[in-house]
Amino acid sequence: MNKLTYIDDCQLDHFILRKLLSRFGSPVEIRCTGSGSRIMDQLSQNYSDERSLPDIILLDIAYQPGFDAWEFLDQLRSLYPRLAKPIDVYILSATKYPADLQHLEEYDFVKAFIMKPITKEALQKIIRYREISIDRFALIESYN
Repeated sequence: MNKLTYIDDCQLDHFILRKLLSRFGSPVEIRCTGSGSRIMDQLSQNYSDERSLPDIILLDIAYQPGFDAWEFLDQLRSLYPRLAKPIDVYILSATKYPADLQHLEEYDFVKAFIMKPITKEALQKIIRYREISIDRFALIESYN
């Protein structure tokens, strides 16, 4: 079972993601939170326990209260070599700024940039096919 952590301060987006995953058909353990700092604390405390770590993190690049996405990515980069298993990180955003995409290239563990709203098809690409290598920063279009 894949473990997915979704970091976004929008409760509506949490609801949408849960609804999409409920129709998914494959078991996914999901955790939604608006606090990147809380997730980072848990990763830091449990970095050596593979069962405690998520397989996938979906991270909204927009401002997170008290702890923005860039701070999260910087701290994860420092912690990443010590993690008991790799974590695939996907960046979500309602906007696409070239400067953000360029900045994301600094983080090897970031797999792709996904435009909001996320779709079932985008989630399938992430969850079912996470072992398949996709082009880094391939834009997974979510708009139909």
